[in-house]
This record gives sequence, C-alpha cells and structure tokens, in this order.
Amino acid sequence: MRYAGAFLVAWVLAVANVSAFSYIKVLGVTPDFVLIFATCWAVIRGEPEALMVVPFAGLMRDLLSSDPIGTSMLGFVPIVLFAAIARVQVIDSDFPPTVAVVAAGSLTFGIIQTLVLGVTGQHIEIWQVFIRVIVPGVIVNALFTPIVYLPVRWSSPRFTGLRGSRGLASPYS
Repeated sequence: MRYAGAFLVAWVLAVANVSAFSYIKVLGVTPDFVLIFATCWAVIRGEPEALMVVPFAGLMRDLLSSDPIGTSMLGFVPIVLFAAIARVQVIDSDFPPTVAVVAAGSLTFGIIQTLVLGVTGQHIEIWQVFIRVIVPGVIVNALFTPIVYLPVRWSSPRFTGLRGSRGLASPYS
C-alpha cells in the first residue's frame, strides 16, 4: 500500500509537470517536481523503497515528456546512489542532505538528458545548455525542494516530529 500512494503522487506530478507546471518559469526553467519527489522519497524513506519509487517516477516522466523513452529512468538512476550516500550523515536532519541530493540529481539528470539528446541526433550546444538549462535547473529544483520535502516527510512512518529521525547516539548513554 505504501507504494500505491507514491506511484499515484509520481503520476500526478508527471501529468502536472507537462501541463500546469510548464507555465511556472524561474530563471528561465521549470522546476522538475517529479525529480524532486523521487529524491525526497529516496532520502527520507531509504534505499529499498527508493529502488521501487525512483524508477517508476522516471517512467512516468518518460511517458509524459517528449524526450526519448528511458531518458528519465536513466537520468534518475544516480539519485538512489546519492540518497544512499546522504543517509550517512552526522546531523539530525534529513533536509540539508535532501537539498544536496536534489541539486546533485538535477545536475546528473541534466547531463544525462543532454547526452541522450545529443546521441539521438539533436543539435546541442553543450555550453549553452549547461549555462541556460542545467545550472538554473539545479538552483531552481533545490529552491523548490521544501514544497515537496515537507509532505513526504510528514507522510513517512519514521516521522518523529520536528526533529530528524537519525541522530548520533552515544554507546555510553
């Protein structure tokens, strides 16, 4: 049942991403709420759930975008790795690592998407894409992270209030 809600949210966000959200422009780019959702889910809920939700979110994005099929799924793969690295932390909050993983995931997704589009024969000026699409996308997705992070965090079964759920504990206490 926990996956059904995540799949429904990923589908709704993918539909909204190509319809209503396409009118939201910040720094010339549209926030990628599907990527932000997949990243928040991966960092907060852990690797076992991320291995199910992240590829599904990529598939939903693929089916509703004009990119070649598989581009988003391929671009979302590093999110699971980044989330696993972010879960090894020394602070008692999931939020800063989530923002960092959203930024890193946005960067790698932009690079992978550009490479796929270049390989499929589209003319791409790499530096222009990097300066005008990838870098603003990283910044905008990081800035929009709290909008998705909070509902995912509140719906997490490990949610313990305003404090994080993974603090450092002394073996002597």
